Amino acid sequence: MLVLKRVAGVIAFLGLGVGCAQAADLSGVPAPSYKDVGNYWVVTIGGYAAIEPSFPGAKDKDYVWSGRPIFDFYRAGDKEWLSLPNDAFGLTLFRTGNFRIGAAGDYINRRNQSDAPGALAGIHNIDYTFEAGAFAEYYPAPFLRTRVELLQGFTGANGFEANLMADFIYSPTPRLMFTAGPRLQIVDDKYASAFFSTTAAELAPFTAGGGLNAAGVDVTARYYLTENFSLRAFGEWNRLLGDAADSALVKQRGSADQYQVGVGAAYKFNFSW
Repeated sequence: MLVLKRVAGVIAFLGLGVGCAQAADLSGVPAPSYKDVGNYWVVTIGGYAAIEPSFPGAKDKDYVWSGRPIFDFYRAGDKEWLSLPNDAFGLTLFRTGNFRIGAAGDYINRRNQSDAPGALAGIHNIDYTFEAGAFAEYYPAPFLRTRVELLQGFTGANGFEANLMADFIYSPTPRLMFTAGPRLQIVDDKYASAFFSTTAAELAPFTAGGGLNAAGVDVTARYYLTENFSLRAFGEWNRLLGDAADSALVKQRGSADQYQVGVGAAYKFNFSW
């Protein structure tokens, strides 16, 4: 069974939120405007069905279906920050009008020979990787988001990665929003070696080092059918670079081009104390 990406951090935070709040009774009572200030939280819950590589460097024939949760919240009257499908889960600790910083967490699925028997035959397995760290976002203009994530794995690959993002935001109507922007990933030697090094017993011997690991572009779309219910979609392409692209695993059995596509839906409602 495919373990869903990011699910551990989301479940933990959901448990915290649910334990501290009760759902507002919206049946028969008009929901208050999300712009009103009140003693409640605005919560968004949903999910994506996505197709993605079964391991970093996989060919398209080794892609798998997966699920991804959508979870976001903010206090009524506060700014609703942009949250995209491939962002690490974040908990804001400090914010101003156009800047925020906080704790971040993410999850990388295991790499197991059974997930892609042809491509991974004889290749070492990698356990599930939990990552923790920090993120920062800055909006130089209302239509432009920049974001940095610094994440350290403490299981599985046990390496460090830095994700750099920029997103142009376009909303032709209040119900419809598009985003598009570049992506860069930088990793350390442990991360690169775990996923892209091979021995003579596996394939051609290759020792992967850290550095610029991938570059690509991400696009998303969101449409609100009602004030509460939204439909969502995303797509991302990344090109492996440096030692990742030169790895024997990628060259002989995989691809440097990596894609993700997903569609989903989410529901927004009020939680009151």
